[in-house]
Amino acid sequence: MRARLTASFVVLSVVLVVGALWVRGYTEYSEQRTHESRELRGEAIAVALLIDQREQLGRPVDRAYLSGLVDTSDRLQYDPVDDEPIVVEGKAYDEDRPDDAIRATVDAAGGTVTLTQAGEVLGSLTSRDKGSLGFLVVLVALLAALVGYVMALLLSGPFRQLAGAAGQLGRGRFDLDLPRTRIPEAKAISQALLTSAGQLQERLASEQAFAEHASHVLRTPLTGLRLELEEFAERDDVPPDARQAATRSIGRIEAIDSVTGDLVALARRGALVAGAEIPLRDLATQAAQAWADALGEQDRQLTAAVEGEIETTYTPGPVEHILDLLLADVLRRGQGAVRMVFDADPEGHLSIEISSGGVRPVTGPNVHIPLTQARAVITALGGRLSGETPEHLSVLLPRR
Repeated sequence: MRARLTASFVVLSVVLVVGALWVRGYTEYSEQRTHESRELRGEAIAVALLIDQREQLGRPVDRAYLSGLVDTSDRLQYDPVDDEPIVVEGKAYDEDRPDDAIRATVDAAGGTVTLTQAGEVLGSLTSRDKGSLGFLVVLVALLAALVGYVMALLLSGPFRQLAGAAGQLGRGRFDLDLPRTRIPEAKAISQALLTSAGQLQERLASEQAFAEHASHVLRTPLTGLRLELEEFAERDDVPPDARQAATRSIGRIEAIDSVTGDLVALARRGALVAGAEIPLRDLATQAAQAWADALGEQDRQLTAAVEGEIETTYTPGPVEHILDLLLADVLRRGQGAVRMVFDADPEGHLSIEISSGGVRPVTGPNVHIPLTQARAVITALGGRLSGETPEHLSVLLPRR
């Protein structure tokens, strides 16, 4: 995008400059031609006066005499009344451009004098600035390229940031880094991405609420029914066949309760963004690299480990969001070396253990905001966060 914007700006600038120079050159050529025509007519009048004086003195007007009157780039033709025309040319006169030649005809001694200036003279006068004009075009092109590149950076910056935000949304994150811009198109895209992120967050909250509600609504009656059947089966006045039927019903209820748990777990394990999942091995590597870079700025070391089912796949966005919030808390309140341990159990639950060398005495109203935000995101995902200080934080997440 930047290259195309720069090239377009350069082409537009060069076209405008060349067009302006062409108009200027055409106007200058017309003005120069008018000026040269006046000068040539003045020369023709002067020659006619000299011929009149020559005739009055009774001296001959021949080729030798006229050769001394003609300029090196002009052509002089004298047409006397009763004699053949006399034509003399200057040494530099050239008829290669007859259409551009300038002519002036005046009366002289009863005849006419025609003075013609070669077209090359006017061409040389108008072509003296071609070198400087060419340099001007090149300079304008360079300046246009520089200005166009800067403008392309400014114009494409919000769209590059939007592309990054779209990539974050595609990874399952809803804390998007959107640009602040006045470009209407970029603002429209930002609003669309923000709406999609909000819908994704609402989906997480609704799924979590549905899982909790379904678990409570389905399991509570089943539990009550099972207790009543167990109490019924333990009574002494119950016939054996009724006791056996109650026992079988308890088994059926336990099977239904197990299926209910599986359905709730399945709802919680659904992928947030289909096709965005990556193995825990890659997710842990990327997260550890980001933490190592940030901690390295404080001269703190990081050690990381991956355990359990490392090929289990997870949507990276929510995990990255949680780890970014926890990283902000560890950078602000923690001190010393940091250790991270990622562990995936056979059922797909993800455990992240974070420990640091100690806690720094930091005060202020916003100190606990990153940890509070992380807890809210973890809860929305159906997980839990243990620990209040960077000395030890434990995150447990379902497979999403």
